[in-house]
Amino acid sequence: MSAAKTPLAGVAARYNALSPREKAMVALALVFGPLLVGNSLFVDPPFAKARSLRQAVEQQRLGLADAKAQIANLEAQLQVDPDAPKKAELAGVQQKLLGADERLKKLSDSLVPPAEMNHLLEHLLAKHGGLRLVSLKTLAPESILTPPAKAEGKPAERQFDIFRHGIELRLEGGYFELLAYLDQLEKAEKKLLWGPVRLTVETHPKALLTVTVYTLAADRAWLSL
Repeated sequence: MSAAKTPLAGVAARYNALSPREKAMVALALVFGPLLVGNSLFVDPPFAKARSLRQAVEQQRLGLADAKAQIANLEAQLQVDPDAPKKAELAGVQQKLLGADERLKKLSDSLVPPAEMNHLLEHLLAKHGGLRLVSLKTLAPESILTPPAKAEGKPAERQFDIFRHGIELRLEGGYFELLAYLDQLEKAEKKLLWGPVRLTVETHPKALLTVTVYTLAADRAWLSL
């Protein structure tokens, strides 16, 4: 019996010989040692496995998001019209043409039609008995648009054009009556575009007025005089 107690007595003697701090550390080791061993054997493995699973799930989630983004990109590419830039350019040109056509219409509505130019000039001249018509010359119609580019050495066909129709008018009379005629011509309800105006005095008090007036039209056909 004493032999069996000897190892325990030795352990007790060594324990009693420890300082209070060392005894506390031994006590903590006896209490938490089994817990640490149990944690490493039974708790840590499941937690490690859970962390591994979470990482795997996160990788899968990122991979799925990347795949969805690629699919969305491919679908967007499939929906893109390869002719979209050309169509957009064409739409822009058509819009400009519509705007130009609208402006041209407003201008045309405010101008004297070519067929009425002669009547307007003669009507105003009839109001000034002191003036004499020296000459009235029609000018060849001229396109005011830029010539189309040539295709394979041949002139390109123009689908739309605007022509300037002009008349050179020479009148003789008194200075102030000539100015009055020009003033009435400028204030007419239907307008004319003005070209060169030249006033010379050859025999006082008579003066010679040379004026060129224009109108615009989409038709090359000239008025009849």
